[in-house]
Amino acid sequence: MDNGTIFISSPRLIGGSSSRNDESHPFHFDLHKHDIFSEMLLIEKGEGRFEVGGTTIEGKEGMLLFYQRGIWHREDSLKHPFHSIYIGFDNLRIRRLENDFFFDRDAVPVLHLGEHFPVVRSLMLKCLDAFYSNEPESRTIADHLLGILFAKLSGIAHYKGQNDKTERAGGDAVLTARRYIEERYREPITLDRLAEVAYVNKYYLAHSFKEQLGQSPIQFLIRYRLEVACYYLRATERSIGEIAEQVGYQSEPSFYHLFRRVIGVTPLQYRDGRKE
Repeated sequence: MDNGTIFISSPRLIGGSSSRNDESHPFHFDLHKHDIFSEMLLIEKGEGRFEVGGTTIEGKEGMLLFYQRGIWHREDSLKHPFHSIYIGFDNLRIRRLENDFFFDRDAVPVLHLGEHFPVVRSLMLKCLDAFYSNEPESRTIADHLLGILFAKLSGIAHYKGQNDKTERAGGDAVLTARRYIEERYREPITLDRLAEVAYVNKYYLAHSFKEQLGQSPIQFLIRYRLEVACYYLRATERSIGEIAEQVGYQSEPSFYHLFRRVIGVTPLQYRDGRKE
């Protein structure tokens, strides 16, 4: 009976690690294979050359490589610093594929994650945190998280073209980032942080934000902070310094000059004008 999934059995996490390598200690493993489990490697930063099943792959940031059971592979970092996350797994069964295979044997076993990179990275780290913790049922939690990760990856690799939700994903990401700004404008907010909370690549978020709202996320943040400042200038007797701090600026002179440049008058002129 078709239950709407390609998975026959869920994967089990058997180990993993997060690596930070530089030129003095490069990421290198000679040609080898594993006959009882498979692996995946996420490149967080840097570049490398990987031989997988006789195919040479130029690895770059945001790329997820699979070393499937019994497949010979070799790994070498080339551009440093080189940061990566590794997970080993077994018990994976996907319809029409060999045990512990995520791709056909003849396919190039690589996913270019793009905007999916932050969420995949986060899930991989959560898997490892759970696996190596001493909390009750930590291995069970790790396996469930790994199942969620593979469900996410299957949507990228195996359902591509069947249900294209790119436009919706962009809208959801912009909405999430916008809400974060509106609720936390006092905090130090960067594009990297917004991309992290929206679970998308920062370049994808910036493009989607510009396309939908006509301005970058940081431009929206500045405008929103100043909109809040205008409210305080109209509705309260707070000092300029207090208002500057309230909307996320520690330097009153910087806030003053920014307000004048964007709004066209100084904060005091704005307040006086509203009182006329």
